[in-house]
Amino acid sequence: MTEATVKRMDIGQVDDAAPLRGTAIVRPLCHVRAVREGHALRFTDPSEAAASRSARVWAWTLGESATAPVTDRQTAVPPSRSDIEAEIAEADERRLRGDRENRADAAATILRWLIGHDDHVAVRGENRGELVGGFGDVVRSPEQIADVLAVAVEGQGRAAAKSRDVNADPDDRQFARQDADYLDGVVATLAWVLGERPETPITRMHLRELTTRDLKAERVHAEDVIEQARHPWMADRLPPPWYGEGVKFTITWLLGDCTAPPVNPASCGPYGQGSELPVMLRDAQARRRGL
Repeated sequence: MTEATVKRMDIGQVDDAAPLRGTAIVRPLCHVRAVREGHALRFTDPSEAAASRSARVWAWTLGESATAPVTDRQTAVPPSRSDIEAEIAEADERRLRGDRENRADAAATILRWLIGHDDHVAVRGENRGELVGGFGDVVRSPEQIADVLAVAVEGQGRAAAKSRDVNADPDDRQFARQDADYLDGVVATLAWVLGERPETPITRMHLRELTTRDLKAERVHAEDVIEQARHPWMADRLPPPWYGEGVKFTITWLLGDCTAPPVNPASCGPYGQGSELPVMLRDAQARRRGL
């Protein structure tokens, strides 16, 4: 690909923080450029890149080529979302068939990221999150994290107040208490990641710096907390299981294992009235288990 081709791709695009107009891509153009460049580093030989289906994804989705990377069919320029989803479906079908000679898993991974089906940054190596404004393997920017924290703090206060409302239905008070505990875990985790809280949300450790390993270890400890629901005699030694769910789901979101943030726009967790987060929690759990 020539420099002139790349420049033509961006004609008329003023805001790098917005997706490229006229394409099915939902990622900011600056993130697309950064991840594309990071992906290109894996190829030392231009001929190798030209033969790679994953390398051809970028030119196709950005409207620089009409040749689809998986099926090699000719499509509209740039391709529509349905065109992209058809390529993903074909790649998945080849994987299920065990067609190792014609697999396109890497291409499908990039396509999923570009259209927002998956938030994992589609490159290998350390500090992939930096390509999209995060750090380490965290794919959320400090601004995104702070926004979700503010919503969670608001929701936590509201749920805690409702849990103490003697005039409310007992079941509503119980759900509100669970939601308050869940959001307390969300707040503790996000504040820790932003450096506003010195100790980890579960183990209460003080760390010199936050690493991806620390996040994943804290998520494992959160899973241990959730398990306490099966062992009531441990309840006085651990936080509530709903607190553990808040920590676990928040870290899952931070690492891109789930596209949905841990708090919905109505400032509630999975136990708030009308919340869709229980479904998101199940989907995130299934994804992590590879189901």
